[in-house]
Amino acid sequence: MKLNKIMLAIVATLAVQVSADTLYDRLGGEQGVYGIASDLLDKSASDPVTRRSLEKVNMKRLKQLIGEQFCQLTGGPCRYSGDTMKQSHAGLGITETEFYGLVGHLRAVLDARGIAQADKNALLAILAPMKRDVVDSKP
Repeated sequence: MKLNKIMLAIVATLAVQVSADTLYDRLGGEQGVYGIASDLLDKSASDPVTRRSLEKVNMKRLKQLIGEQFCQLTGGPCRYSGDTMKQSHAGLGITETEFYGLVGHLRAVLDARGIAQADKNALLAILAPMKRDVVDSKP
């Protein structure tokens, strides 16, 4: 009986530790979120559907900023130092096709890194509201 109580206490402690992990941790911490940002931009810059909006961009700086943003938004210790999404995408004329192309690339990057479906969904849910500030509403 005493052994069962000890086992139950150990299982309860492990469950609390697992649930205390942030999405940032589950994405691989600093190395993971910055790697996701880098892979996403590399993939998007080489795809004819999404590369137009990245052609005149400082990719090194953009990778840093998106890494910071992913880090902050997922519960990591980073602070995003860039402009708002509305400011940084103003005048770029980004279409829904380009936006959803980038989302597809993000999904592919997350799949390639073995990220769990629940964590992919959590990240996409965090990023989805940005669409209104990224996509040009003028046809």
